[in-house]
Amino acid sequence: MVYFGDHPPPHIDARMGRPRTKGVAEARFAIDSGELIDGVLPGQQASQVTSWCRRNRDALLGDRERARDDRHPVGRYA
Repeated sequence: MVYFGDHPPPHIDARMGRPRTKGVAEARFAIDSGELIDGVLPGQQASQVTSWCRRNRDALLGDRERARDDRHPVGRYA
């Protein structure tokens, strides 16, 4: 997820499970590198998010800029 008006550094929020339920896993990943900033996701899912961030870096950065300016993201990812 990329939130409107979100704070630096450029990142995405990833969640596994339903919000506000027991057992939900949440983490933030840097868009530039795909590296984990904080939070926890199981190993395989964290690796998948990192790979996805790296593959979609330019599109994610563009969407983050649009969201920061209160414009809707385009969301064209591989």
